[in-house]
Amino acid sequence: MTQPPGFVHLDYPRHVCRLKKARYRLKQVSRAWFHRFSSFSLSHRFTCSNIDPSMFVLCTGGHTLIVLLYVDDVIITGSSLPMLTSFMTLLCRIFAMKDLGDLHYFLSVLVWNSSEFFSFAMKIC
Repeated sequence: MTQPPGFVHLDYPRHVCRLKKARYRLKQVSRAWFHRFSSFSLSHRFTCSNIDPSMFVLCTGGHTLIVLLYVDDVIITGSSLPMLTSFMTLLCRIFAMKDLGDLHYFLSVLVWNSSEFFSFAMKIC
């Protein structure tokens, strides 16, 4: 291992930085995070999709809300803007998240909002 250019210490040219904490720490962290998120979603009347276990669907009052968890990104789409914004507010209150705004691309797929369906992206901090 070598230091990146510009970070070499003049007194210790052969030393490297030691990483004290990895972003995801242990292998089990992602499993624990998914369990926490899915428990939260299921407790708020969402159902887990049979096709994709990381997709949660809520159908209520003639409106649909779909939440897709992908690593540390959360894609939220639905037919009711007030329902979407209240759920996003709830997510930000429960989890440390950052609102990325309207969804434009997801896994190299172009996404656009229509007058009936809205999509937003959030990032887990």
